[in-house]
Amino acid sequence: METIQRALDLAARQRGSPGLAEADVSANTGVFDKTTMRVEPPVPEPALRLPVDWEELRESRVVDRNDRRPAARAYRMLRTQVLQRARAHGISTIGVVSAAKGEGKTITAINLALSIAAEPNQSVLLMDLDLRNPSVAQVLRLPLERGLESWFAGLVQVEELRCSIEGVDRLSLLPTLAPVPGSSEALAAAATAGLLKDLKARDPQRLVIVDLPPVLLSDDALTVAPHLDAVVLVVAEARTHRDDVERVLELLGNTRVIGTVLNCSSESENRAY
Repeated sequence: METIQRALDLAARQRGSPGLAEADVSANTGVFDKTTMRVEPPVPEPALRLPVDWEELRESRVVDRNDRRPAARAYRMLRTQVLQRARAHGISTIGVVSAAKGEGKTITAINLALSIAAEPNQSVLLMDLDLRNPSVAQVLRLPLERGLESWFAGLVQVEELRCSIEGVDRLSLLPTLAPVPGSSEALAAAATAGLLKDLKARDPQRLVIVDLPPVLLSDDALTVAPHLDAVVLVVAEARTHRDDVERVLELLGNTRVIGTVLNCSSESENRAY
């Protein structure tokens, strides 16, 4: 090992640059992995930083770091619990699922990602893999012309699609703008598994939040779930049936469920503090 390291240092000095052992992280050369003895390519910053109208988004139940509504406090509580469990169990990829449509999984995925991004020293990537009904970009009103549907069609590289929101550091987005034909087959392809693996490997400290389709309406979520470390299940009060929840848990099988979110609760959280 010392012989290899000396050779690397010598080569670096001959190029007139610092030794790799002295500079593990470089904006130009990436990260030197001492286990594989290779320089891994750097993760580029999102090419697009998009403006959003927060006043307009609040009307759609999107929360930001300055939001003082009860819902914002609830999402911060969810963030803290998710981060604690993720760090305790080495979890870095988390799907957000529901039993059926209209139970609030997308708004939960968005607000969870925004809340995590507000945590110092914690980055997060929000990815829309609800290929039948993608809506992350729609909820956030992102002015985009293409999304992951173009990657699934083989037209672009995935890093060309990564974007962020002005005023929200540590949050990246991979939105989908249009339904993808043959969504189940697209999600089952080796390329999708490779993408999720690559996103995880490139930045192990970053959390990846994936908005998935409802579990009971297609096999799409079940196709992706084995490639994720865990899922969060969203249920809606007076809407989600107990039998549906039991069926979802049965279908998810060995997939780790690290939490359940009760959406549309009739109980007020406006309590004195």
